[in-house]
Amino acid sequence: MRALAQAHPQAITRVEFRNGDWAVLMRGTWFYYAQGRLLSEQNRTQVESWGRQSFYSYPAELPPWQEPEGERADRLRNVLNNRRENPPRRNPDFFDTLWQASTRDEASSRMVQMRFLGKNITVHRDLEGRLRRIDQLIQEEARTNREVQEFINELGPITAWNWRNVAITVSRSFHSYGTAIDILPANLRGRATYWQWNAGNNSEWFRIPYTRRWHPPDSVIKIFERFGFCWGGKWPLFDTMHFEYRPEILLLHGMRVEN
Repeated sequence: MRALAQAHPQAITRVEFRNGDWAVLMRGTWFYYAQGRLLSEQNRTQVESWGRQSFYSYPAELPPWQEPEGERADRLRNVLNNRRENPPRRNPDFFDTLWQASTRDEASSRMVQMRFLGKNITVHRDLEGRLRRIDQLIQEEARTNREVQEFINELGPITAWNWRNVAITVSRSFHSYGTAIDILPANLRGRATYWQWNAGNNSEWFRIPYTRRWHPPDSVIKIFERFGFCWGGKWPLFDTMHFEYRPEILLLHGMRVEN
């Protein structure tokens, strides 16, 4: 909760241990970390109605490839079916309040359009400055880094704001707030980028090594991280086209985030 307060000082003004849980005061409402759920005071009595809000492990460097085996492999093999049978359902109130976007219309009113890596995108207005700085630094890196220049040259669609749930869940996507960006090349050339796109026809999708996945250049990933964005390529349920603004995750793992 202290990491959340450090990451979002424009919205969170206090952190306290109160009524048996750590809590933050955000925009006049107390939100509790109640049994792994981020819940308002009003919803705190309904803990079992909601799924956990993960503060997931996020390494500073992509770990060496190690093919999952045993219990871990079994767990990943069954993720898709488990989601279909019991779709994750996280309470949206915390992030709705943080980004002041609890409906599609309200979210739309918070969005701005901008150019990013040569494409038009729609993002939350609070992140426009960060994304302009990210764009500037990537373009500067491309002048001396051929891999980054090729990454820019080969870009296809870049999408950000999209009011929707995470696929096969009833949990709101960070795209709904305009705080997540998907970056794809014009041609994946057979490389994997999103676990669910492969899991539908390949139950062993988790065995796809890094060498057969599409990855942005490491220097691009680090520029995003520097300004508070996590990269989905470091997740066990990989999403290598995806960046989302979660500075609290980076702070929890001792990583520096620029204001």
